[in-house]
Amino acid sequence: MNNRERLINLITDFKLDRLTVAEMLKVKRNTVDNWLMSSESRSQEEMPDMAIELLEYKLGLKNEESKESNPGI
Repeated sequence: MNNRERLINLITDFKLDRLTVAEMLKVKRNTVDNWLMSSESRSQEEMPDMAIELLEYKLGLKNEESKESNPGI
């Protein structure tokens, strides 16, 4: 799964809007729009790995993963 697909899943699962995602990641809403564009679009930008990981961390997903992989820590 690429970062665009991961972002779409997070937006859907957590019922986020693009402005909320932009505010959480400290980017412009237009940047989020470009990340979500089809790869066929000229304006499409690849979402950086650090951005999707930061969003997952802020949504509490990274904490859960680390607890599951390292129980007792």
